[in-house]
Amino acid sequence: MKRLTSLSAALCLGMLILVPTHSVAQAHNDNDKVTALAAKGLDDDIIIAKIKASTWKFQLGDDDLVALKKDGVSSKIVAAMLDSSVLTVAEVSLDGHAMEMHTFGQAKVGGRMGSVFTYGMKSVKQKAFLTGPKGQLTATSSSPVIMISLPKGETIDSYIIVLLDKKNDRRELEVGSKGGIVGGKTGIRAESIRKATVTSFGEGSFKLVPTVALQSGEYIIYIVGSADTIKEIYGRGYDFSVL
Repeated sequence: MKRLTSLSAALCLGMLILVPTHSVAQAHNDNDKVTALAAKGLDDDIIIAKIKASTWKFQLGDDDLVALKKDGVSSKIVAAMLDSSVLTVAEVSLDGHAMEMHTFGQAKVGGRMGSVFTYGMKSVKQKAFLTGPKGQLTATSSSPVIMISLPKGETIDSYIIVLLDKKNDRRELEVGSKGGIVGGKTGIRAESIRKATVTSFGEGSFKLVPTVALQSGEYIIYIVGSADTIKEIYGRGYDFSVL
């Protein structure tokens, strides 16, 4: 009886080993959604409209394109999939978390009284600021990993890490100065910029990692050239905190 029980247990164990584990979650592929719609006989225009209205992410390497053709997906639909996958704005993430772009929509002037009392010899600083005491995300370490995917025509050199001046209810960024002995200046102070190593993964995808660990404070991934003072925009970027 004991031998029979042992044999049964061994057979059950063997079945567990041999049976494929289909319950394990497989990587999701939005290509399959398009293939399923095409298999149902829906018109190309309907499927294309569905693609345009969705936030699907497609895999469109050479092998994927061949697979779509074999599955009966028309060239017109594949072209729409390719169009939907072209970035129109940058995608930025911090330690794997997506970030939203924020705008410096306000400006203030600092040092005005100092300029008056020194008869214009001292410059007047121009500062832009973001409302709120903290950034949208908090880095998991002092050397956060920043991933950036850029649309065609944009360069990674336009994205820099900048330390913000922390105030009680806002974070400030000096964007220029007027007057003084040296005259007017525009741009961000060099001492506020934090250097980073850049790794390219091709096709507009990059990784930025600070060269030196960031100290506790408020930062922004600033987009150089994003200011438009005529529209009262004093720069754009992706803000975050380091504890």
